[in-house]
Amino acid sequence: MSLNGRRNLVLLAQSLEALELSLGLDHPDTIQARFKLAHAHRACQQFDRARELFEANAAAWTRAAGPDHAETLRARSSLANCHYAAGNYDEAIQQFAAVLADRERVLGPDHPDTMRSRGSLANSYRASGRPRQALPMHQELLDDRQRVLGADHPSAQASSRNLAATLKDLEQSNS
Repeated sequence: MSLNGRRNLVLLAQSLEALELSLGLDHPDTIQARFKLAHAHRACQQFDRARELFEANAAAWTRAAGPDHAETLRARSSLANCHYAAGNYDEAIQQFAAVLADRERVLGPDHPDTMRSRGSLANSYRASGRPRQALPMHQELLDDRQRVLGADHPSAQASSRNLAATLKDLEQSNS
């Protein structure tokens, strides 16, 4: 890790500690500082520490705002993304599926956050070597993003690329 990376982690950790002491564990400013520190650890590929911080954030948002609050769902999604980045695809799949179910229930199927969760779940299946499970998810998400956002929207274009990559994976696995 670079000197700047270490310095950044130290400064973020000091900031978090000060906020925890002055505002408490569940204050939104404390949670935001913990979120930044978690992302810094993830960027440095220190996945165990990042996971601990993301877990603490999900618990803090649940206590502070409830299990269905947008920030709670975002914190849980960040934890799933950390598992994905660490290559823990089975855990990522489990967590993305749970977040997706809650987002569909709370926000509805066409909300951008719900669609993002659908894409993350499909990408996790593909990354885990299960393109057959990812394929229908990517196709359905592409159809829905085109319907809701239009074919030229960047998210619809990303879905198209993910579908194409999944089809390529299937083709290669069948050869």
